Amino acid sequence: MGESAAPLDARESAPLFYSEEETAALLGIHRTTLRTLALDGRAPVEPIRLTQHKRVYRRVDVERLAGLRQ
Repeated sequence: MGESAAPLDARESAPLFYSEEETAALLGIHRTTLRTLALDGRAPVEPIRLTQHKRVYRRVDVERLAGLRQ
Protein backbone atom coordinates (compact mmCIF):
# COMPACT_ATOMS: atom_id res chain seq x y z
CA MET A 1 0.00 0.00 0.00
CA GLY A 2 2.80 2.47 0.71
CA GLU A 3 3.68 2.81 -2.97
CA SER A 4 2.16 5.55 -5.06
CA ALA A 5 1.58 5.40 -8.77
CA ALA A 6 4.09 7.18 -10.99
CA PRO A 7 3.00 10.77 -11.78
CA LEU A 8 1.30 11.24 -15.12
CA ASP A 9 2.95 13.31 -17.78
CA ALA A 10 1.38 16.78 -17.76
CA ARG A 11 0.44 16.50 -21.44
CA GLU A 12 -1.45 13.26 -20.85
CA SER A 13 -3.70 14.91 -18.27
CA ALA A 14 -4.05 18.22 -20.14
CA PRO A 15 -7.42 19.03 -21.70
CA LEU A 16 -7.89 18.34 -25.39
CA PHE A 17 -9.51 21.73 -25.98
CA TYR A 18 -9.07 25.32 -24.87
CA SER A 19 -11.95 27.71 -24.27
CA GLU A 20 -12.25 30.88 -26.28
CA GLU A 21 -10.80 32.87 -23.37
CA GLU A 22 -7.83 30.51 -22.93
CA THR A 23 -7.11 30.47 -26.67
CA ALA A 24 -7.18 34.25 -26.94
CA ALA A 25 -4.83 34.62 -23.95
CA LEU A 26 -2.33 32.11 -25.37
CA LEU A 27 -2.39 33.85 -28.75
CA GLY A 28 -2.07 37.32 -27.23
CA ILE A 29 -5.31 38.68 -28.65
CA HIS A 30 -8.59 39.77 -27.08
CA ARG A 31 -11.40 37.24 -26.79
CA THR A 32 -13.69 39.51 -28.82
CA THR A 33 -11.14 39.65 -31.64
CA LEU A 34 -10.90 35.86 -31.71
CA ARG A 35 -14.70 35.56 -31.76
CA THR A 36 -15.00 38.10 -34.58
CA LEU A 37 -12.37 36.30 -36.64
CA ALA A 38 -14.10 32.96 -36.02
CA LEU A 39 -17.47 34.34 -37.09
CA ASP A 40 -15.87 35.71 -40.28
CA GLY A 41 -14.13 32.38 -40.95
CA ARG A 42 -10.70 33.99 -40.48
CA ALA A 43 -9.69 32.62 -37.06
CA PRO A 44 -5.99 31.71 -36.78
CA VAL A 45 -7.06 28.26 -35.57
CA GLU A 46 -10.22 26.39 -36.55
CA PRO A 47 -12.95 26.66 -33.89
CA ILE A 48 -15.19 23.78 -32.93
CA ARG A 49 -18.68 25.11 -32.42
CA LEU A 50 -20.45 23.54 -29.44
CA THR A 51 -23.49 25.83 -29.39
CA GLN A 52 -24.46 29.02 -31.17
CA HIS A 53 -22.42 31.05 -28.68
CA LYS A 54 -19.74 28.62 -27.49
CA ARG A 55 -16.62 27.57 -29.35
CA VAL A 56 -13.57 25.59 -28.28
CA TYR A 57 -10.20 25.17 -29.96
CA ARG A 58 -8.01 22.07 -30.23
CA ARG A 59 -5.13 22.27 -27.77
CA VAL A 60 -2.55 21.00 -30.27
CA ASP A 61 -3.52 23.63 -32.86
CA VAL A 62 -3.45 26.49 -30.35
CA GLU A 63 -0.14 25.41 -28.81
CA ARG A 64 1.47 24.99 -32.22
CA LEU A 65 0.38 28.45 -33.32
CA ALA A 66 1.43 29.99 -29.99
CA GLY A 67 4.88 28.40 -30.36
CA LEU A 68 4.45 26.09 -27.38
CA ARG A 69 4.64 22.95 -29.48
CA GLN A 70 6.52 21.89 -32.59
